Amino acid sequence: MGGLSPLKYRGTPAQAQARLEATLKTFPEAQVVHRETLAMQVIFTTPAGFRDQVDFQIDPAAESIDFRSRSLFGLFDFGKNRSRMQDFAQRFRSPV
Repeated sequence: MGGLSPLKYRGTPAQAQARLEATLKTFPEAQVVHRETLAMQVIFTTPAGFRDQVDFQIDPAAESIDFRSRSLFGLFDFGKNRSRMQDFAQRFRSPV
């Protein structure tokens, strides 16, 4: 199964990061564990206690945010990471 498209943004990298953080606040299960100028690492914890890691990387030249999501436990997540990131992308594109 192919990956999801990068998140597109307009503006500065700082504005993109602020938008990422605003979108993350709509996910109570998300916790930012590492933050840099152009990168962010987030852990999502499911109600069952499973943890998924998402790494975001801002690409200023392309005005896009690449991301990678992976389960920190087990070999299969029944599509949870993909569906969460599709939801995340939709919320990111919507006015916050």
